[in-house]
Amino acid sequence: MAPATEFAHPEQVGGAYKELLVRLMTRQIYAETATAEVFGKAISVAPNWKEKALAAEFAAEEARHSQGLYDLLLDLGEDPEEIIAGRPDAADFWQLDLDNWLHIAVFNFTVDRAGSHQIMEYRQSSYTPWADSQEEVLADEEDHYDNGVENLKAVAKDPVQLAEFQAIFNSVLPNCVKRAFGRLTGADNDFCLEHGLKRNSTEEIVNRYLTEMRGHMEGTGLVFPPLSAFDAIKCELAPSSREILGSLQAG
Repeated sequence: MAPATEFAHPEQVGGAYKELLVRLMTRQIYAETATAEVFGKAISVAPNWKEKALAAEFAAEEARHSQGLYDLLLDLGEDPEEIIAGRPDAADFWQLDLDNWLHIAVFNFTVDRAGSHQIMEYRQSSYTPWADSQEEVLADEEDHYDNGVENLKAVAKDPVQLAEFQAIFNSVLPNCVKRAFGRLTGADNDFCLEHGLKRNSTEEIVNRYLTEMRGHMEGTGLVFPPLSAFDAIKCELAPSSREILGSLQAG
């Protein structure tokens, strides 16, 4: 496939390219604003000052990411306030109980990293104003995920907490995969790949995410949700993704 044409200015884009660009950016601003709200809530429910301070830091970073997308959408002639108003409440969007610290710990391990794998695609986007803004976003998200992994390791030491973490994870991960990565195939996916709005197939991105996650889960006692949990919400999975999920299941 020939290299995609790059666009450096908003007035250069239009038609189907702009429509899909705005849809992808809408998905991202939904996730960033909802995540800012999750971490904002985490300040009051975190179990100690260290976690409260980190939650405040992460909320500020997610708000900054959201503002960057807000400005990019404005440049494209869109109304970011109207777009954000169309997003479900953060708790419903991510299917979380925001008064429960373990829900937020599961979120930090699961959802934030899914966003990072999408950002890895966006930083290579053929729309360069968007691509150029994503390197800093990805660096912030790496720190968030490190905290999520540390939380999992801490929870794994307590069988009762780990069992609760597992139950929450069984609900959150399928919803996360469906929301963060979308449909496996279709004309929109083909267009995005052809025109450089993303560089890898949805199957490849999902598998990269699940494989990384499995590496952190091994040895902790946490396992992937049963495949039936994904099927129950009509989350599309490639056979290769099912194989990864099936490789670490409850015995």
